[in-house]
Amino acid sequence: MIVVSETVQKFLLDYVRKRNLKPGDKLPSERELVDLLEVGRSSVREALQALSERGMIEKRAGKGAYLKSNIRQTDFMDLSVLLPSLDINTSLDLLEFRKGIEIEIAFLAAKRRSDECIQTLDKSIQELEEFIKAGKSIIVPDLEFHEALAKATQNEFIKSMYRSMVDCFKKIRIEMAINDDVEHALYYHKEILKAVKQNKPEESGNLMRRHIEDVQLNYQKMLMELGVSE
Repeated sequence: MIVVSETVQKFLLDYVRKRNLKPGDKLPSERELVDLLEVGRSSVREALQALSERGMIEKRAGKGAYLKSNIRQTDFMDLSVLLPSLDINTSLDLLEFRKGIEIEIAFLAAKRRSDECIQTLDKSIQELEEFIKAGKSIIVPDLEFHEALAKATQNEFIKSMYRSMVDCFKKIRIEMAINDDVEHALYYHKEILKAVKQNKPEESGNLMRRHIEDVQLNYQKMLMELGVSE
């Protein structure tokens, strides 16, 4: 079962750790988190409330959330205690599933794509570059790119399946948001689009395989960094 608020908590814990926030530093606002992670405001509020109840952050009326003065970096490390329903094995299984389905999506997209789909893919890559330049999470343009590929297959079942699975895929994207290898993501998106534009299904599928395997490797590195066992 995917608990979105816990996935948001994972993002916030990574945000504090990666940015080396100090006691009293301000966290992103509710609106910023909603836009950044593409989740509901209720999930963001639940995440902030849970961290507040654990004494990790302080919510100030009308001002936002701040890192508590008594917090220790070690308090952010044990995910199994902090986030008991954040199932790492589920995320690994989802990545394995994604590799299988996304390879075929990339293959079919290169065979069947329309001019409209190409325009959407171009736009998502442009946004990806802008987000990277601004130092923002790439969740939104990344999901847009992969959904546009699904639409490019012209297969109604694939499009429907992808829409039904997008929240599951988003779980992984949020978990990895602070640990993303954004330059690799941009490289593979550009190369896949190039293969799609040139009607090269085999190349497109092979590039997608390498892309997802790169994401799997990055996820494993993140787990090692956190000291989390699979």
